[in-house]
Amino acid sequence: MRISRSNFSAITLLILFFLMSMQSFAQIKVTKVEPPNWWTQMKTNKIQLMIYGNDLKDAKAEFNTDKIKVTEIHNAENPGYLFVDIEISEDIEPKNYELKISKGKKNSKIQFPVLAREPNENRHNGFSTNDVVYLITPDRFVNGDEKNDNLKMNDKVSSDSPWGRHGGDIAGMISKLDYLKDLGVTAIWPNPLVENNTGVSYHGYAVTDMYKIDPRFGTNELYKEFVEKAHERGIKIILDHVANHIGVFHPWVENLPFNDWLNGTIKDPHITPHHNRTFFDPNSDQEIRDLTQNGWFVSEMPDLNQKNPFVANYLIQNTIWWIEYSGLDGIREDTYIYPDLEFLANWAEAILNEYPKFNIVGEVWIGETAFVAPYQNDSKLNKTDTNLPALLDFPLRDALVDVFANDADIFKIYETLAKDFLYTDPQNLMTFVDNHDVERIMFLAKEDLSKFKLALQFLFTTRGIPQIYYGTEIGMVGGPDHGSIREDFPGGFEKSTRNAFEISGRSEKENENFEFTKKLIKIRKENSALTEGKLLHYPPREQVYCYLRISGDQKILTIINNSNENKTADISLAEKHFENAKSFLNLMNNEEIKVENKIDVGAKSALILQIN
Repeated sequence: MRISRSNFSAITLLILFFLMSMQSFAQIKVTKVEPPNWWTQMKTNKIQLMIYGNDLKDAKAEFNTDKIKVTEIHNAENPGYLFVDIEISEDIEPKNYELKISKGKKNSKIQFPVLAREPNENRHNGFSTNDVVYLITPDRFVNGDEKNDNLKMNDKVSSDSPWGRHGGDIAGMISKLDYLKDLGVTAIWPNPLVENNTGVSYHGYAVTDMYKIDPRFGTNELYKEFVEKAHERGIKIILDHVANHIGVFHPWVENLPFNDWLNGTIKDPHITPHHNRTFFDPNSDQEIRDLTQNGWFVSEMPDLNQKNPFVANYLIQNTIWWIEYSGLDGIREDTYIYPDLEFLANWAEAILNEYPKFNIVGEVWIGETAFVAPYQNDSKLNKTDTNLPALLDFPLRDALVDVFANDADIFKIYETLAKDFLYTDPQNLMTFVDNHDVERIMFLAKEDLSKFKLALQFLFTTRGIPQIYYGTEIGMVGGPDHGSIREDFPGGFEKSTRNAFEISGRSEKENENFEFTKKLIKIRKENSALTEGKLLHYPPREQVYCYLRISGDQKILTIINNSNENKTADISLAEKHFENAKSFLNLMNNEEIKVENKIDVGAKSALILQIN
């Protein structure tokens, strides 16, 4: 059959009209909304929704209720995203609401739940000097659910590789809550648990979905259960949060909402030179500061640009969402120096406004007090208030390693603590001798048990919030690199040849370490002088260091002999604090000691004395 040119043109126009008509009635595509829900009665009731989809430029948004008001709509540079500002009424009823995204005759409807807030008696309680924090690298602690080991993700379980995933998970941590309660732990800080769908992902610091627990660790629901079951045992949970960077396989990286969503690009990442002492150096060049702050931490971790207001809003809301969703109690903020500091101040302010009892500890990894102290809130050393309550005490950690592992003069510890005047609140520092990034104290001490014990005795009797790393309680040794620092806890995995969570599975030395650590934790928890008391110390003499912790009428005197010889400690300078005392009680063995100005202390040992 032949078709004339005029008939062909008419048919062509008809087909085009039909296709355009079909397109005009098509659904607009929305694939995801973040945050996925919110709650009633939140102080933070003005939210910015991040809408994912296609052809979203100039789209409109509205809810099927006047209790959620759309206040502004922002186009992204990428039409695959839309940002919608909403305000949630104080008297909104908790239920599912409908959000309609429309453009011309195209539309898409999405459910947006507003949930009732849960009672907060056991939620969001912060952490303090009354706590003992237990740091866990979850992948290396306990494999509680082997079914999630080899999911269809970028990184499979490779238990023989120090850099591979070993299978530890949230179910494993739940299974050991009673073990940790028996040890005396009152707070758990797990390394990040959010999705890291990338290579070498076991550590958790290269996030690919900020609203989702990594399936190899469990689910969002299981994480919430973990928090609840910990709370039932009087144990708090601290979130390890990362605002500085994401993982290179995050979907944003190949599909940026805005061109400045990241600092740098895959082709030109600008790795940070890590000149982290420059920020409060009056003589440093601003260009060096910018290179440090805006560079990628490593090539696998793209640097987020928190100066972009949409990035900033996203990070603040995401943090509040996890706190409210799970009921957790505090935050450890990773790489605190590297994000935009003005953003971090706003981030902390928003969190503490919503959760006044909360605590946040920042990782400022510098070993000199003068460079760390300005990051604490209300610091006179910083023109801008960071709103950050707590800091990780790296200066003291470095001093402890030098003294107890490397036989440096104990005066170094005294000198470090003498700089406490630089801090706003030296009590609100998290103290430690090892963690997931630095060699274990037992490794550094070359497995010398006396040095190991001195480090722990000091840790649990000085000021601050003590943190121990998983396995410290049994004297795990580890090695010089991240893979061996984060070695498997014996008994947590199918391949384990013994179970060190049980007395019968530990060596004699490990049981000695466990009971020793448990005893120290018990002593600290039972004596307010050690948790809340003022620190009063005296200049060391011949490697003997004496210090008091005083709270009201309760006084604890600690004497540390870091020399290889027996010493007689002269405590006459502290005499006024025990002149009416009847005796000293040695809290490690419950023996009474006669009150005198001089006390014998064995080589590489310590006395923890209660003044009666």
